[in-house]
Amino acid sequence: MLTPDAREPESSSQKSSFLAKPEDALEGRNQMKNKSQPDVNSLSQTALLIGCYSRVSTDEQASVVEGSLDNQRHRMQSFLEIKNMQEPGWGHLVEHFIDDGYSAKDTNRPAYERMMKALKSGKINAIMVTELSRLSRNIPDFCDFHKMLENQGAKFFSIKEQFDSSTPAGKMMLYNMINLAQFEREQTSERVAINCHSRAQRGFLNGGPAILGYDKDPAKKATFLVNEKEAIQVRRIFELFIEQRTLSRTIDAITAEGIKPKARDNARNRLVKAGRWTTDSLSFVLKNRAYIAAREVNKANKKKDQYKLKAWQRYGVSPASWPAIVEEVTFNIATVILEENTSRERMRLDTSATRVFAASGLCLCEECGRKLVGQSAHGRKQVHRYYVHSSNANSRIKK
Repeated sequence: MLTPDAREPESSSQKSSFLAKPEDALEGRNQMKNKSQPDVNSLSQTALLIGCYSRVSTDEQASVVEGSLDNQRHRMQSFLEIKNMQEPGWGHLVEHFIDDGYSAKDTNRPAYERMMKALKSGKINAIMVTELSRLSRNIPDFCDFHKMLENQGAKFFSIKEQFDSSTPAGKMMLYNMINLAQFEREQTSERVAINCHSRAQRGFLNGGPAILGYDKDPAKKATFLVNEKEAIQVRRIFELFIEQRTLSRTIDAITAEGIKPKARDNARNRLVKAGRWTTDSLSFVLKNRAYIAAREVNKANKKKDQYKLKAWQRYGVSPASWPAIVEEVTFNIATVILEENTSRERMRLDTSATRVFAASGLCLCEECGRKLVGQSAHGRKQVHRYYVHSSNANSRIKK
């Protein structure tokens, strides 16, 4: 039996464990913590350079502080941390690409385009999303994306749908899920379009700002309330246009009377200062059937072949849910003047028209003696006609 004095001496490791200083223990904990968070400067050649991609479809979702964008960012950061804990040096987040308020129906998204440029340049060699629908809901676009990944030897990770896209079965599942996402998007888009068509036929608005002469009804935002002060200005605009008969002269007249375009609320609900009148903004007022209490349905399809469109896609005009502030007779007179001006301008710019020059081929150049033929050019307000050397003449002009 050993006495206390005869105990075996403590090993150096045991001594260090009992005699370690507090700062040494803290350093040890930091070393263990750093194993799950690799230093960017010491990343191995096999570490993935990851670009995380987040997207939401509407500005309303994007503006919510704790909304979908924050959730997507958190899920991808957590996934990356777990992978680095399981496999130290697995990957490094290079950049987070965010498209706030963009649909996945196509690839016309600024952050997506920047991400693809980063992939081509080698800045990143892996892309991560929370789910496939965040990246694309369109089969052709996703095929192009997947081909780009293969050409670059890059990897793709979707946290929700975890399968190996390098195998035939995994690739089939991947394309099937994108196909379903595209079907879902198209179905949703059609339901929304049919609902908007129904509302428009009943004379209601489907969003958009108020126009000069009206304010949005705070109790029922799908319709207008008359702004009496601005309604007087709108009627005056129509009167001056019928008097002046051109957009440019009308702009001078209404500007002289102090009539300004309507200040608008932008997407962030801030008041935007009204700018100057332009021919486009004035033409918009003069052509807007809302002033005679008419609601145009599917205005964008007005010039398309209506027989080739579905019933809910066809153009039409319905009674509006707000009162008129311009008489229909006045509106129709302004419409006729606008059409006459457009027709006159189209004829003026018609380069195929034959112009007769009586002295063409009869006049000679005083300096060289060559024959001169007629030529014309379009100025801002009129056509200018003159004679040039026959070698420089436009072949379209008949002598």
